[in-house]
Amino acid sequence: MRINEANKLRIIYFLVLGCTASWLPVLADFCRSRGLSEIQTSLILSITPVMIFLVQPFYGMMADRFGYKKTVLIASFLAALSYLGYLHDAGFSWLIVVTIFMSVFYNTIQPVLDSLSLQLAASNPKFSYGTLRIAGAAGWSFTSIITGQVIDAVNITAIFIISSVSMLLVFSFAFLLENDPEERKDAEKNSFKNVSEVIKNPSLIFLLTCVFLVSAGATTIWNFYSTYMKQNGASASLVGYGLSLQGLCELPLFYFSARIIFRLGLKATFFITVLATTVRLLLYSLIKNPVAVLPVEILHGFSWSLFWVVCVEYINVLVNKNWLATGQSLLYAAYYGIGAIAGNYWTGYLQKTNLKIAEIFLLNAGIVGFVAVGILLFMKNKDRGYTTASS
Repeated sequence: MRINEANKLRIIYFLVLGCTASWLPVLADFCRSRGLSEIQTSLILSITPVMIFLVQPFYGMMADRFGYKKTVLIASFLAALSYLGYLHDAGFSWLIVVTIFMSVFYNTIQPVLDSLSLQLAASNPKFSYGTLRIAGAAGWSFTSIITGQVIDAVNITAIFIISSVSMLLVFSFAFLLENDPEERKDAEKNSFKNVSEVIKNPSLIFLLTCVFLVSAGATTIWNFYSTYMKQNGASASLVGYGLSLQGLCELPLFYFSARIIFRLGLKATFFITVLATTVRLLLYSLIKNPVAVLPVEILHGFSWSLFWVVCVEYINVLVNKNWLATGQSLLYAAYYGIGAIAGNYWTGYLQKTNLKIAEIFLLNAGIVGFVAVGILLFMKNKDRGYTTASS
Protein backbone atom coordinates (compact mmCIF):
# COMPACT_ATOMS: atom_id res chain seq x y z
CA MET A 1 0.00 0.00 0.00
CA ARG A 2 1.36 3.40 -0.99
CA ILE A 3 1.66 5.95 1.82
CA ASN A 4 0.88 9.53 0.78
CA GLU A 5 3.30 12.34 1.64
CA ALA A 6 1.13 13.71 4.46
CA ASN A 7 1.05 10.36 6.26
CA LYS A 8 4.80 9.93 5.81
CA LEU A 9 5.31 13.21 7.62
CA ARG A 10 2.83 12.21 10.33
CA ILE A 11 4.66 8.92 10.94
CA ILE A 12 8.01 10.70 11.21
CA TYR A 13 6.55 13.35 13.54
CA PHE A 14 5.14 10.55 15.71
CA LEU A 15 8.55 8.87 15.96
CA VAL A 16 10.58 12.05 16.49
CA LEU A 17 8.35 13.39 19.28
CA GLY A 18 8.10 9.90 20.75
CA CYS A 19 11.88 9.87 20.89
CA THR A 20 11.89 13.29 22.57
CA ALA A 21 9.32 12.20 25.18
CA SER A 22 11.43 9.19 26.12
CA TRP A 23 14.48 11.16 27.29
CA LEU A 24 13.92 14.92 27.59
CA PRO A 25 11.54 15.06 30.59
CA VAL A 26 13.64 12.61 32.65
CA LEU A 27 17.18 13.61 31.62
CA ALA A 28 17.63 15.50 34.89
CA ASP A 29 16.62 12.36 36.81
CA PHE A 30 19.08 10.30 34.73
CA CYS A 31 21.91 12.70 35.57
CA ARG A 32 21.15 12.46 39.26
CA SER A 33 21.07 8.65 38.98
CA ARG A 34 24.66 8.90 37.73
CA GLY A 35 25.65 10.92 40.80
CA LEU A 36 25.93 14.33 39.13
CA SER A 37 25.63 17.51 41.16
CA GLU A 38 22.96 20.14 40.46
CA ILE A 39 25.47 22.31 38.58
CA GLN A 40 26.72 19.33 36.54
CA THR A 41 23.12 18.37 35.78
CA SER A 42 22.37 21.92 34.64
CA LEU A 43 25.41 21.78 32.36
CA ILE A 44 24.28 18.52 30.74
CA LEU A 45 20.75 19.87 30.31
CA SER A 46 22.16 23.02 28.70
CA ILE A 47 24.25 21.25 26.05
CA THR A 48 21.29 20.49 23.78
CA PRO A 49 20.01 24.11 23.80
CA VAL A 50 23.57 25.45 23.38
CA MET A 51 24.02 23.28 20.30
CA ILE A 52 20.62 24.39 19.01
CA PHE A 53 21.69 28.01 19.40
CA LEU A 54 25.10 27.48 17.78
CA VAL A 55 24.31 24.92 15.09
CA GLN A 56 20.60 25.16 14.30
CA PRO A 57 20.65 28.25 12.03
CA PHE A 58 23.60 26.80 10.11
CA TYR A 59 21.76 23.51 9.62
CA GLY A 60 18.69 25.42 8.49
CA MET A 61 20.72 27.17 5.80
CA MET A 62 22.28 23.85 4.75
CA ALA A 63 18.86 22.21 4.50
CA ASP A 64 17.53 25.11 2.43
CA ARG A 65 20.60 24.89 0.22
CA PHE A 66 21.03 21.13 -0.25
CA GLY A 67 17.68 19.49 0.45
CA TYR A 68 15.40 18.40 3.29
CA LYS A 69 15.26 14.64 2.71
CA LYS A 70 19.03 14.23 2.73
CA THR A 71 19.27 16.28 5.93
CA VAL A 72 16.70 14.12 7.76
CA LEU A 73 18.39 10.88 6.68
CA ILE A 74 21.86 11.87 7.87
CA ALA A 75 20.67 13.45 11.11
CA SER A 76 18.35 10.60 12.18
CA PHE A 77 20.92 7.85 11.59
CA LEU A 78 23.70 9.59 13.54
CA ALA A 79 21.29 10.59 16.33
CA ALA A 80 20.22 6.94 16.69
CA LEU A 81 23.84 5.91 17.21
CA SER A 82 24.48 8.68 19.71
CA TYR A 83 21.72 7.58 22.12
CA LEU A 84 23.47 4.25 22.61
CA GLY A 85 26.43 6.15 24.07
CA TYR A 86 24.40 6.91 27.21
CA LEU A 87 24.37 3.20 28.05
CA HIS A 88 28.10 3.33 28.81
CA ASP A 89 28.75 4.61 32.34
CA ALA A 90 32.05 6.48 32.04
CA GLY A 91 31.43 9.55 34.15
CA PHE A 92 30.60 13.21 33.70
CA SER A 93 33.06 13.93 30.86
CA TRP A 94 31.69 11.06 28.78
CA LEU A 95 28.13 12.36 29.23
CA ILE A 96 29.25 15.76 27.94
CA VAL A 97 30.76 14.22 24.80
CA VAL A 98 27.74 11.99 24.09
CA THR A 99 25.27 14.81 24.66
CA ILE A 100 27.15 17.15 22.32
CA PHE A 101 27.22 14.48 19.58
CA MET A 102 23.54 13.65 20.07
CA SER A 103 22.49 17.30 20.08
CA VAL A 104 24.27 18.19 16.86
CA PHE A 105 22.17 15.69 14.89
CA TYR A 106 18.94 15.36 16.89
CA ASN A 107 18.40 19.13 16.82
CA THR A 108 18.40 19.22 13.03
CA ILE A 109 15.29 17.17 12.39
CA GLN A 110 12.26 19.06 13.69
CA PRO A 111 12.80 22.40 11.87
CA VAL A 112 13.21 20.49 8.61
CA LEU A 113 9.99 18.53 9.28
CA ASP A 114 8.19 21.81 9.99
CA SER A 115 9.47 23.22 6.71
CA LEU A 116 8.30 20.11 4.83
CA SER A 117 4.88 20.43 6.49
CA LEU A 118 4.55 24.11 5.57
CA GLN A 119 5.52 23.30 1.98
CA LEU A 120 2.88 20.58 1.78
CA ALA A 121 0.23 22.81 3.36
CA ALA A 122 1.03 25.56 0.85
CA SER A 123 0.69 23.20 -2.12
CA ASN A 124 -2.29 21.16 -0.89
CA PRO A 125 -5.26 23.00 0.69
CA LYS A 126 -6.44 19.77 2.39
CA PHE A 127 -3.71 20.11 5.02
CA SER A 128 -2.40 22.63 7.54
CA TYR A 129 0.72 22.58 9.69
CA GLY A 130 -1.34 21.74 12.77
CA THR A 131 -3.12 18.75 11.22
CA LEU A 132 0.28 17.28 10.29
CA ARG A 133 2.08 18.15 13.53
CA ILE A 134 -0.72 16.54 15.58
CA ALA A 135 0.94 13.16 15.04
CA GLY A 136 3.90 14.37 17.10
CA ALA A 137 1.59 15.00 20.05
CA ALA A 138 0.28 11.44 19.72
CA GLY A 139 3.87 10.15 19.70
CA TRP A 140 4.69 12.17 22.83
CA SER A 141 1.62 10.85 24.67
CA PHE A 142 2.13 7.22 23.65
CA THR A 143 5.83 7.10 24.50
CA SER A 144 5.43 8.92 27.82
CA ILE A 145 3.25 6.10 29.18
CA ILE A 146 5.70 3.44 27.99
CA THR A 147 8.71 5.31 29.36
CA GLY A 148 7.28 5.65 32.87
CA GLN A 149 6.41 1.96 32.98
CA VAL A 150 9.82 0.90 31.61
CA ILE A 151 11.70 3.03 34.15
CA ASP A 152 9.75 1.43 37.02
CA ALA A 153 10.15 -2.09 35.59
CA VAL A 154 13.79 -1.93 34.40
CA ASN A 155 15.87 1.21 35.06
CA ILE A 156 16.22 4.74 33.75
CA THR A 157 18.91 3.93 31.15
CA ALA A 158 16.26 2.09 29.11
CA ILE A 159 15.00 5.49 27.92
CA PHE A 160 17.95 5.69 25.54
CA ILE A 161 17.21 2.32 23.95
CA ILE A 162 13.69 3.60 23.20
CA SER A 163 15.22 6.80 21.79
CA SER A 164 17.65 4.95 19.55
CA VAL A 165 15.00 2.63 18.14
CA SER A 166 12.71 5.59 17.45
CA MET A 167 15.44 7.40 15.50
CA LEU A 168 16.30 4.29 13.47
CA LEU A 169 12.65 4.11 12.47
CA VAL A 170 12.76 7.79 11.48
CA PHE A 171 15.77 6.97 9.29
CA SER A 172 13.87 4.12 7.66
CA PHE A 173 10.73 6.13 6.90
CA ALA A 174 12.73 9.15 5.69
CA PHE A 175 13.76 7.09 2.66
CA LEU A 176 10.10 7.22 1.59
CA LEU A 177 10.02 11.03 1.47
CA GLU A 178 9.84 12.44 -2.02
CA ASN A 179 12.43 14.84 -3.37
CA ASP A 180 10.66 18.09 -4.22
CA PRO A 181 11.89 19.40 -7.59
CA GLU A 182 10.85 22.93 -6.61
CA GLU A 183 13.04 22.65 -3.53
CA ARG A 184 16.03 21.93 -5.75
CA LYS A 185 15.24 24.93 -7.97
CA ASP A 186 14.98 27.19 -4.94
CA ALA A 187 18.21 25.80 -3.53
CA GLU A 188 20.03 26.64 -6.73
CA LYS A 189 18.80 30.24 -6.50
CA ASN A 190 19.71 30.64 -2.80
CA SER A 191 22.95 32.27 -1.83
CA PHE A 192 24.36 32.23 1.69
CA LYS A 193 25.27 35.90 1.36
CA ASN A 194 21.54 36.75 1.17
CA VAL A 195 20.62 35.05 4.44
CA SER A 196 21.18 38.28 6.39
CA GLU A 197 17.86 39.56 5.00
CA VAL A 198 16.08 36.96 7.16
CA ILE A 199 17.09 38.61 10.45
CA LYS A 200 16.68 42.28 9.51
CA ASN A 201 12.92 42.32 10.05
CA PRO A 202 12.10 44.10 13.37
CA SER A 203 8.86 42.14 13.70
CA LEU A 204 10.85 38.90 13.52
CA ILE A 205 13.31 40.16 16.15
CA PHE A 206 10.44 41.09 18.51
CA LEU A 207 8.80 37.71 18.01
CA LEU A 208 12.03 35.83 18.70
CA THR A 209 12.65 37.96 21.82
CA CYS A 210 9.21 37.05 23.17
CA VAL A 211 9.82 33.38 22.35
CA PHE A 212 13.17 33.52 24.18
CA LEU A 213 11.60 34.93 27.36
CA VAL A 214 8.69 32.46 27.31
CA SER A 215 11.17 29.63 26.87
CA ALA A 216 13.29 30.87 29.78
CA GLY A 217 10.20 30.67 31.99
CA ALA A 218 8.72 27.46 30.58
CA THR A 219 11.94 25.40 30.40
CA THR A 220 11.47 24.51 34.06
CA ILE A 221 8.32 22.62 32.99
CA TRP A 222 10.12 20.70 30.27
CA ASN A 223 13.22 19.67 32.20
CA PHE A 224 12.10 19.68 35.84
CA TYR A 225 8.47 18.51 35.68
CA SER A 226 9.52 15.06 36.90
CA THR A 227 11.51 16.61 39.77
CA TYR A 228 8.56 18.83 40.72
CA MET A 229 6.14 15.88 40.74
CA LYS A 230 8.50 13.71 42.78
CA GLN A 231 9.06 16.54 45.29
CA ASN A 232 5.31 16.30 45.83
CA GLY A 233 5.43 12.51 46.25
CA ALA A 234 4.69 11.23 42.71
CA SER A 235 5.98 7.91 41.35
CA ALA A 236 7.70 7.57 37.97
CA SER A 237 4.51 6.01 36.59
CA LEU A 238 2.40 8.98 37.71
CA VAL A 239 4.93 11.32 36.08
CA GLY A 240 4.53 9.27 32.90
CA TYR A 241 0.76 9.59 33.06
CA GLY A 242 1.10 13.36 33.51
CA LEU A 243 3.36 13.63 30.48
CA SER A 244 1.02 11.41 28.49
CA LEU A 245 -1.93 13.62 29.42
CA GLN A 246 0.03 16.60 28.14
CA GLY A 247 0.37 14.86 24.79
CA LEU A 248 -3.34 14.02 24.66
CA CYS A 249 -4.24 17.64 25.40
CA GLU A 250 -2.11 18.72 22.44
CA LEU A 251 -4.21 16.78 19.93
CA PRO A 252 -7.32 18.98 19.65
CA LEU A 253 -5.31 22.21 19.70
CA PHE A 254 -3.04 21.06 16.90
CA TYR A 255 -6.02 19.89 14.88
CA PHE A 256 -8.04 23.09 15.27
CA SER A 257 -5.07 25.48 15.39
CA ALA A 258 -5.46 26.73 11.82
CA ARG A 259 -9.12 27.59 12.41
CA ILE A 260 -8.36 29.30 15.73
CA ILE A 261 -5.60 31.43 14.22
CA PHE A 262 -7.75 32.29 11.20
CA ARG A 263 -10.57 33.52 13.44
CA LEU A 264 -8.56 35.28 16.16
CA GLY A 265 -5.50 36.41 14.23
CA LEU A 266 -1.83 35.74 14.88
CA LYS A 267 -1.31 38.40 17.57
CA ALA A 268 -4.42 37.56 19.62
CA THR A 269 -3.68 33.84 19.46
CA PHE A 270 -0.07 34.40 20.48
CA PHE A 271 -1.18 36.53 23.45
CA ILE A 272 -3.68 33.88 24.62
CA THR A 273 -1.07 31.12 24.52
CA VAL A 274 1.46 33.13 26.54
CA LEU A 275 -1.25 34.01 29.08
CA ALA A 276 -2.12 30.30 29.34
CA THR A 277 1.55 29.55 30.11
CA THR A 278 1.47 32.16 32.89
CA VAL A 279 -1.64 30.62 34.47
CA ARG A 280 -0.20 27.12 34.15
CA LEU A 281 3.01 28.08 35.96
CA LEU A 282 1.02 29.83 38.68
CA LEU A 283 -1.17 26.77 39.28
CA TYR A 284 1.90 24.49 39.47
CA SER A 285 3.31 26.75 42.17
CA LEU A 286 0.15 26.46 44.29
CA ILE A 287 -0.68 22.73 44.00
CA LYS A 288 1.02 20.30 46.39
CA ASN A 289 -0.86 17.08 45.61
CA PRO A 290 0.67 15.39 42.51
CA VAL A 291 -2.66 13.86 41.46
CA ALA A 292 -4.28 17.31 41.59
CA VAL A 293 -1.65 18.52 39.10
CA LEU A 294 -3.11 16.35 36.33
CA PRO A 295 -6.10 18.63 35.52
CA VAL A 296 -3.66 21.52 35.02
CA GLU A 297 -2.24 19.66 32.02
CA ILE A 298 -5.38 20.68 30.10
CA LEU A 299 -3.64 24.04 29.69
CA HIS A 300 -0.76 22.31 27.91
CA GLY A 301 -2.68 22.34 24.63
CA PHE A 302 -2.95 26.14 24.75
CA SER A 303 0.42 26.93 26.34
CA TRP A 304 2.39 24.62 24.07
CA SER A 305 0.54 23.22 21.02
CA LEU A 306 -1.26 26.38 19.98
CA PHE A 307 1.73 28.49 21.06
CA TRP A 308 4.08 26.53 18.82
CA VAL A 309 1.77 26.53 15.81
CA VAL A 310 1.23 30.28 15.98
CA CYS A 311 5.01 30.83 16.25
CA VAL A 312 5.67 28.60 13.23
CA GLU A 313 2.94 30.36 11.23
CA TYR A 314 4.25 33.79 12.28
CA ILE A 315 7.71 32.83 10.99
CA ASN A 316 6.13 31.52 7.81
CA VAL A 317 4.56 34.95 7.20
CA LEU A 318 7.68 36.94 8.10
CA VAL A 319 10.34 34.94 6.21
CA ASN A 320 10.87 34.53 2.46
CA LYS A 321 9.90 31.01 1.36
CA ASN A 322 13.41 30.39 -0.03
CA TRP A 323 14.74 30.59 3.54
CA LEU A 324 11.92 28.70 5.24
CA ALA A 325 14.11 26.17 7.09
CA THR A 326 16.45 28.98 8.13
CA GLY A 327 13.55 30.94 9.64
CA GLN A 328 12.21 27.88 11.46
CA SER A 329 15.73 27.13 12.72
CA LEU A 330 15.94 30.63 14.22
CA LEU A 331 12.67 29.92 16.03
CA TYR A 332 14.09 26.66 17.40
CA ALA A 333 17.31 28.47 18.36
CA ALA A 334 15.32 31.09 20.30
CA TYR A 335 13.06 28.61 22.14
CA TYR A 336 15.04 25.41 22.45
CA GLY A 337 18.40 27.17 22.25
CA ILE A 338 19.20 30.38 24.10
CA GLY A 339 15.85 30.41 25.93
CA ALA A 340 16.38 26.90 27.27
CA ILE A 341 19.97 27.74 28.22
CA ALA A 342 18.79 30.70 30.28
CA GLY A 343 15.95 28.65 31.78
CA ASN A 344 18.20 25.75 32.78
CA TYR A 345 20.80 27.89 34.50
CA TRP A 346 18.14 30.07 36.10
CA THR A 347 16.48 26.96 37.54
CA GLY A 348 19.82 25.45 38.59
CA TYR A 349 20.84 28.67 40.32
CA LEU A 350 17.54 28.93 42.20
CA GLN A 351 17.70 25.26 43.22
CA LYS A 352 21.12 25.95 44.70
CA THR A 353 19.47 28.57 46.94
CA ASN A 354 17.22 25.75 48.23
CA LEU A 355 14.09 26.88 46.41
CA LYS A 356 11.73 24.07 45.43
CA ILE A 357 10.59 23.71 41.83
CA ALA A 358 7.10 24.91 42.80
CA GLU A 359 8.58 28.18 44.08
CA ILE A 360 10.58 28.57 40.87
CA PHE A 361 7.37 28.10 38.89
CA LEU A 362 5.92 31.11 40.72
CA LEU A 363 8.86 33.34 39.74
CA ASN A 364 8.68 32.12 36.15
CA ALA A 365 4.97 32.95 36.02
CA GLY A 366 5.95 36.57 36.62
CA ILE A 367 8.46 36.50 33.74
CA VAL A 368 6.00 35.02 31.25
CA GLY A 369 3.21 37.33 32.44
CA PHE A 370 5.49 40.28 31.64
CA VAL A 371 5.86 38.95 28.09
CA ALA A 372 2.07 38.70 27.70
CA VAL A 373 1.72 42.39 28.58
CA GLY A 374 4.47 43.28 26.10
CA ILE A 375 2.72 41.37 23.32
CA LEU A 376 -0.55 43.14 24.03
CA LEU A 377 1.05 46.59 24.00
CA PHE A 378 3.79 46.43 21.39
CA MET A 379 3.36 43.53 18.96
CA LYS A 380 2.21 44.32 15.43
CA ASN A 381 -0.37 42.07 13.83
CA LYS A 382 0.88 40.28 10.72
CA ASP A 383 -2.27 38.49 9.62
CA ARG A 384 -2.08 39.76 6.06
CA GLY A 385 -0.65 36.92 4.03
CA TYR A 386 -1.81 34.26 6.51
CA THR A 387 -4.53 32.11 5.01
CA THR A 388 -5.58 28.54 5.51
CA ALA A 389 -7.89 26.43 3.48
CA SER A 390 -8.62 24.20 6.45
CA SER A 391 -10.45 26.99 8.23
